[in-house]
Amino acid sequence: MWRWGRHWKYRENYNDTGSDDMLYLSEAGEGKVYVMLGVGGGQRLRQKLYSMGLNPGVKFRVITNNGRGPVGVEVRDTRLAIGRGMAQRVKIRENGS
Repeated sequence: MWRWGRHWKYRENYNDTGSDDMLYLSEAGEGKVYVMLGVGGGQRLRQKLYSMGLNPGVKFRVITNNGRGPVGVEVRDTRLAIGRGMAQRVKIRENGS
């Protein structure tokens, strides 16, 4: 959706990370290592993810992602299940990109 004025960053194809290789956690492949870029949600969502150890810049490995249900990740020797709705708001890039 495209809007004028102060909503300019909600237009289509806007990428606030400045990198073309950004994707969302819900699109991640199993077994690969990624780096978290940020969260495209509200303060409560960011707080919840940060308290679980998913902070911007942290490296993590995707354990399971079958396209339905939660996404399994391993971050700092801890395994987490991130709900699909939350995973669709977590911005990541592949490690080494």
